[in-house]
Amino acid sequence: AGALPGIRRYFEQYPYRCLEQQTSRAIGLHDTAAWTRLVGELPTYLDRDGLAHYFPPSSDSVGGGSDALTAYVLATSQAAGWKIPDAPREAMLAGLTAFVEGRIQRNFWSPQKDLDVRKLAAIEALSRYGKAQGRMLGSLTIAPNQWPTSAVIDWLSILKRVPDVPQ
Repeated sequence: AGALPGIRRYFEQYPYRCLEQQTSRAIGLHDTAAWTRLVGELPTYLDRDGLAHYFPPSSDSVGGGSDALTAYVLATSQAAGWKIPDAPREAMLAGLTAFVEGRIQRNFWSPQKDLDVRKLAAIEALSRYGKAQGRMLGSLTIAPNQWPTSAVIDWLSILKRVPDVPQ
């Protein structure tokens, strides 16, 4: 952070407070107190399937958590070496597994079809915790030439971490 004072200042002055932004801010500032508070509140952000909402859902909301946000929080925290407590982490991993396997569906507006890209991000996050299996890729169309760069990076990470990827 000392070498990047502009980025530090940006995070310090960052006014937004959703789960994604709080995660980025705590990790970006190496703010362990903010991280401890955030992961203490993390269960209030999860839906019944273990997928995270951007803001704590109302008590009458039963689903609707985001696979992309859940994958982001898991992958980013793992990459930074920051721990998520066992119970919410396992709920999030179970939610992503159910999403990848098609047992739960999340349909959000997107300007183009993005299910394969979202599944790649979820599988990549699962691979960081040893929870990905090669068979999870069976529902995807493997088309790196058509994917955004982030999906190609996820694909390469999956290939490095998951030993039983077919072909």
